[in-house]
Amino acid sequence: MILACLMMALATESVKSIDSVEVDEPLPHRLAPILDSLRGRPSVRDTVREWMTRAVDAQVSQGFLAASVTAVALDSGAVLDLRAAAGQRFAWGSVRDVDSTRMDSRVLSRLSGLKSGERADPARMEDARRRILSTGYVVEDAPPRPVREPRTALVDMVTHLRDIPSSSIQAAGAWAQGGVSSGYAEITLMDILGTARDLDFGLSQGEAGLHAHAAWKEPWIGPLDLQARLSGDLAQDTLARILEGALDLAWTSANGSTTMLVGLTTAVRSERAVGDSVMGIETDEWGTRLGVDWSSSPLPAWPTSLLSTSVLAEAVHVVSDTGGAQRLRLKTVLDAYHPLGPFVLRLGGNARGIWPLDATAGLSESQTPGGIRGWRGWQEGSPRTPAWAWGTLEARLGSSRSGGVAAFFEPGVRAVRREDMGWSPQSSWSAGGGAELIFPGWLVELAISMRNDTQDWTEALLQVRAVNRF
Repeated sequence: MILACLMMALATESVKSIDSVEVDEPLPHRLAPILDSLRGRPSVRDTVREWMTRAVDAQVSQGFLAASVTAVALDSGAVLDLRAAAGQRFAWGSVRDVDSTRMDSRVLSRLSGLKSGERADPARMEDARRRILSTGYVVEDAPPRPVREPRTALVDMVTHLRDIPSSSIQAAGAWAQGGVSSGYAEITLMDILGTARDLDFGLSQGEAGLHAHAAWKEPWIGPLDLQARLSGDLAQDTLARILEGALDLAWTSANGSTTMLVGLTTAVRSERAVGDSVMGIETDEWGTRLGVDWSSSPLPAWPTSLLSTSVLAEAVHVVSDTGGAQRLRLKTVLDAYHPLGPFVLRLGGNARGIWPLDATAGLSESQTPGGIRGWRGWQEGSPRTPAWAWGTLEARLGSSRSGGVAAFFEPGVRAVRREDMGWSPQSSWSAGGGAELIFPGWLVELAISMRNDTQDWTEALLQVRAVNRF
């Protein structure tokens, strides 16, 4: 273990100002400039200690992990005698674990952001640590420490990590009296074989018909610290048929809390007009998008203190037999959990809009905000609309170990098609309660809700979700 140390041995504590500083060290050009700044300052212990600490910290940040400054004496002539020493300059080697995680050294080094050969500044370990933990793949059993590689000038960051159940298989269903039942199944594979690669795919069946999607994340593109994300969606029912695809490049900040992306999108859409029995003409769509996501920590099963937000903007060009058009789409999400004594207060918001919102915006451009993880007054896949906004006010009581109960209120507004094929805003709300139970490897969620047009409690919407984490 290589340590940066500071020793202090002033012989006196005169209140005089320091007239001069004499530094005895092999290479004074490294430490002397900072220590020379003591000239003219009060000759008190705290002041001398502060500048000695700055000198040592400056050496450590340059990779001289063994550095010391000793105050030998302050004579009657206000001459401060210092002795300074700095060891060998070290550089970062790799990041490795104590064999408690399936991720190998190469993957950990890439996730950490520490570059092999850069100066070994221990202060950079905190950002590297946060970056690794922000993936949600592992938790930390002990803080990392720098360890020198034998017979080299390299220092490794040694971690004490433990894999957590981040992959999942989940299924959900919803029922309401007189309504159409709906449900979905989702499989998420995280950190496949310890490579930091992710795969997510799912299938849902509801009022909007059949919807399938898949997404793959490649953590790095060759030597570049850029992620590649490939995704595809397919939706089809009696009113519309949609096939979408996207390729995104994403960059994560130094501490892993912020991710920015830029991507290319494409889509093929067709829909059945009112009064027609067959699908209309197909439209081809090409576009670009920009997005940013920020989260204070990875999302746990039962959040107690969390703040996250995301913004995604997309500009597309639509081409069909009848001509071309341009469209802008924007989607934003905000979620905040704050503990209040035994309770947790959640405030959230979700909005999506397109411009221009006119008669050319059809069902094929609509999305569904409803579902157990969305606007809970509607079943999975409903309602379908091109623009909406809703807020969430929720009070929770429980713990991150066993789950708990919650009551929520969600006011919102959505765009509804008029007879002239235009759109009008329509306000609505949902309210209800539920419970989340956490077992070893399992999360079971139950929610029951009503909305403003529900006639009585016998028409309340019941939703159940079960998640197996592994």
